[in-house]
Amino acid sequence: MIRERFSKELKEFLSDDQWMILQEDYKPEENLKYESLFCLANGYLGTRGSYEEGTIKSLPYTYINGVFDQSETFMRELAALPNWLTLKIYVEKELIGLENCEILSFARALNMRSACLVKQYRLRDKKGRETLIEGVRFVSRAHEHRMAVKIFVTPLNYEGIIEIENIIDGTVINFCDAPRFKVKHTYLTANEKLEEKGAYLEAAARDNHLHVGCGAYTNAKCGGKDVIKTVDFHAFGEQAVEFLDFDAKEGVTAEITKYVSMYTERDVKREEIKSFVQKEIQEFAASGFEKEFLLHKSVYEKLWQEADIRIKGDFDLDRAIRFNVFHLMSTANDHDDRINIGAKLLHGEEYGGHAFWDTELFMMPFFAWVFPKTAQNLENYRYHLLDAAKANAAKNGFAGAQYPWESADDGSEQCPDWTIEPDGTCYRCYVAVYEHHVTAAVAYGIANYVKITGDTQFLLDKGAWILVETARFWASRCQYVEEKDRYEIHQVTGPDEWHEPVDNNLYTNYLARWNLRYVRELTGWMEKEYPEQYHLLVEESALTEEELKKWDTVQEKLYLPRKEGTALLEQFEGYFDLMDVTIEKYDKNDWPIKPEILKRVGKQETQIIKQADVVMLLHLLDEEFDEETKRLNYHYYEKRTLHGSSLSPSVYAVMGLKTGDPSKAYRYLRRAAFIDLVDLQGNTREGIHAANAGGVWQTVIFGFAGISIEEGVLHVDPRLPKEWEGITFRLHHKGAWIEVSISGAQEVSLSLLEGEEVQAVVKGEIVKVQRRTV
Repeated sequence: MIRERFSKELKEFLSDDQWMILQEDYKPEENLKYESLFCLANGYLGTRGSYEEGTIKSLPYTYINGVFDQSETFMRELAALPNWLTLKIYVEKELIGLENCEILSFARALNMRSACLVKQYRLRDKKGRETLIEGVRFVSRAHEHRMAVKIFVTPLNYEGIIEIENIIDGTVINFCDAPRFKVKHTYLTANEKLEEKGAYLEAAARDNHLHVGCGAYTNAKCGGKDVIKTVDFHAFGEQAVEFLDFDAKEGVTAEITKYVSMYTERDVKREEIKSFVQKEIQEFAASGFEKEFLLHKSVYEKLWQEADIRIKGDFDLDRAIRFNVFHLMSTANDHDDRINIGAKLLHGEEYGGHAFWDTELFMMPFFAWVFPKTAQNLENYRYHLLDAAKANAAKNGFAGAQYPWESADDGSEQCPDWTIEPDGTCYRCYVAVYEHHVTAAVAYGIANYVKITGDTQFLLDKGAWILVETARFWASRCQYVEEKDRYEIHQVTGPDEWHEPVDNNLYTNYLARWNLRYVRELTGWMEKEYPEQYHLLVEESALTEEELKKWDTVQEKLYLPRKEGTALLEQFEGYFDLMDVTIEKYDKNDWPIKPEILKRVGKQETQIIKQADVVMLLHLLDEEFDEETKRLNYHYYEKRTLHGSSLSPSVYAVMGLKTGDPSKAYRYLRRAAFIDLVDLQGNTREGIHAANAGGVWQTVIFGFAGISIEEGVLHVDPRLPKEWEGITFRLHHKGAWIEVSISGAQEVSLSLLEGEEVQAVVKGEIVKVQRRTV
């Protein structure tokens, strides 16, 4: 068991193996991967899993969601903020650290159940002194402005003075290990001592001068008694350093605790930041590390009551799925509706913390079913930025609202116009110019959120306004081709970004038609059922009957390419004319190997695609296609998809199950669940694949458990793989909280935990979901 790798000092911070992710040895080349895997987030901020003492290879970043800056870069990105984590321990000026000493033993582990990171290693320095270092850290979910580290230090064969540096490091820069891309997003505004003890550093974003304050206080105790002899503060440039020392005795363990707090100008007035930090730390230190940890742990117990998926008989996959759910739910904020979820969560700097279509199509379903309030916040985020989307459409010559491909804090397009390669060469990036399907994703996300939660009030107050403007955009984006008497969408890129741009991408055209049709149904329903809200919508959006009739014409005549005389859908006009290349080989991780011919021929010249495109369409608009169409197209495109995006495997897994291919669905789920844990794509160092995490959840719940909503009714039609003995999870649906248990024999049990009794359809039979009787 993993807990046996650690001492009794850390017992209360450990859990059973299904909750623990273990790092068994120290390899510097794996530091950045583990910094992402062991990142701790609480919805407000995220701190990567760097080592407190520091290592040469490290990206020691803390991000606060909503704190963006551009400076010399091409886009507004999450700014790397002062690093609060650093805590250095010395013996006679020698740093006790992994890269300064011989490592005699090592273990580090993420406890997902309690959201903490534990470590234990035994080190021998150049003079033969051996030290046992044990530690635990957490970022509090009970009080989002609190973070802490506790280090247990035991001299094993010596005694003497131990010195400590409690450091807040403001020198951090984004992309610090990439010379060509380095950028400093903050400047120092204060470096000073806290009122009594501790260090305080304040910095501001360079563009909008938004201030961020960080304070830290450290103490050391032996046997519950304070042992600190000397305390001093130094302001060394952009580093705030608190120095402490104490007399250490052989075999006696000292507890060093660092209490930290961070506030920004988004939270309080600029002139109040330091006082809030000071007060937070004082109260935190007074109550103590253990008490705050118990409060934090209690919050996670409640989160896991909602979100945990328990799979019997498949231990490794069960834990891997839990890992994906852990990071996804840890990053989301349940009360701030002006922030979204970045494509790499708060765990790394790739994509700058920007929100993509990933949110609505891959992550939002998880939150709608499990944490509905958080899902509503994600939808509110798009509503707050509706005016920015309208400005974006107008800038590009369209009507309505065009949501940006990459969105940060102000709703403007953050996808860069240029991409710089590692060798310095630049090439034009056309993603934002052609990849417009994000606007349909925003619209679909609203409809899906309302379908799952039954939150018609959001639809009436906010969602309808977005949907009208996105429909307006699509009507203006479609162009009429007179000689063919049809509407088309030219110069567009679908989910498959290896074919850019094309005409009439099927996915885009279908979703545009869906958006137009949905709004026509919505306005008709509102006019009949909610006439007051309908007339307000018509008035404020200047919607006319003439415009609505035009939308009818556009959606009726919008071209949807397919192979003539068959049910085979054509990804885009001319796709079937490309060189037909298929995937024949897979590597040891069951990942498709690029066909040899692609070394001589460009991907865009072949039918090889990056990710689910037509199959993504089948997944989203399932009810629009018959079983034969879904089966035929799944098998056709599955053989031509290289899964160059982490968004792809989960979609194929769900559709594989729907089309009767369970063996491949299980393989796809394993690929997706382990993408980051085993670093399948070699880029986990850049952060956790957020959309993939949402896709893993969808594969389990929609695919294998067979959860769906048809005509407003919950359906359960399981297809558990032979590897599973059973599964249990919980969902929210229209005010009811339901526990679902499915046995390996596909037997289903539904229990109502909260809310009113509801009906469900289980394997074709109508049942009442009732409270469990004891």
